Amino acid sequence: MSAQHALAHQVSQVLPERACQLAEALSAWLRGGGTQQPDGAFCGWQEPDGRLSYPYPEITGYILTFFAHETLAAPERKRADAAAAWLADRIDGGDYSCRPDHGDGRVFLFDIGMITHGLLSYGRRAGDQRLLASGRTAARFLLDHLPATGHPHPLASGKRPTGAEPTWSNSGSAHLLKLLQALVSADDAGVTGAAEAAGRLVDAMLAEPCPPAAAPVVTCPGSDLISLHAACYAAEGLWIWDTARHRPEARERAVRITEWVWQQQLAEGGFTTYAHRTRGPASDRTQSDVLAQAIRLAKLLDLRPDGFDAAVSTLAGSLHTGDGKAAVLYWPQVAEPHRNCWGSMFACQALRLCGGKAGLAWHELI
Repeated sequence: MSAQHALAHQVSQVLPERACQLAEALSAWLRGGGTQQPDGAFCGWQEPDGRLSYPYPEITGYILTFFAHETLAAPERKRADAAAAWLADRIDGGDYSCRPDHGDGRVFLFDIGMITHGLLSYGRRAGDQRLLASGRTAARFLLDHLPATGHPHPLASGKRPTGAEPTWSNSGSAHLLKLLQALVSADDAGVTGAAEAAGRLVDAMLAEPCPPAAAPVVTCPGSDLISLHAACYAAEGLWIWDTARHRPEARERAVRITEWVWQQQLAEGGFTTYAHRTRGPASDRTQSDVLAQAIRLAKLLDLRPDGFDAAVSTLAGSLHTGDGKAAVLYWPQVAEPHRNCWGSMFACQALRLCGGKAGLAWHELI
């Protein structure tokens, strides 16, 4: 019996009713502006003492997609409007920088995609033509930086910063498959060239060989390590493409990636940051955003991996709860884990699926 299988028989199952309760507590924290600044921006996380991290345009894009599909009370609608205005102001002012904490104006195409889809999604929900126009502007910026052939570079500059070590986010391209969501959304919004760019992006990925005995995706060229977070992004993008445009070969590759990710599950039920291409997990520390992504993908792709119940139990145990609200603890094993915004959005969707929600539309996925 595998370690996963043994654990699956030892953990207490999170019942659907409990999964729904936890999902709604996560939603309450997010709708309540858990990591929002007074100017409307959402930050990546909240420290245990209440301090917020830097304002994060990508995460503000994510939260707009979240708000676009939630039932919002009047104060929550004001928070959503403020987040949208902050992001639209940046785009309309030509500021595409993605990491204000770096101070170097670095522009990640992945982040621009999440901003694009967030503005278009919430703009449609709110009937706000200014937000829709800002979303189209962001989409055109994205299109201007995608190549006519081959794989895109993750940075708009087309090169890794001098002296920076190569990572999945500054050198890889697999995670950019999630741009398919923004490109389909832009196509639906009438942005010329978005459909063709989406087709080129997915065709380049599907043309790559898929080795039977190793990771079916490479997240950083030249590295033995696979980012499980980025691998999940790749699978999510392929699921989006099949769901939106009916491409079963994309779903097949998404299944292969997801099954491989689940083979990297830790003994206690979680997933770590990196795994070796052929030699299993590279550490034993759970990273909760990956955990939520793996659960969500399994549900969306109708998979039931060994250790699934253990994973859901581990996710339920990786939340900070109180006053009817919950937030994901990013690295729950550390002494003072922060409360993570994007992980909480992923977990909210994952737990809703575990609670019986029938599925997600391609444009709902965060």
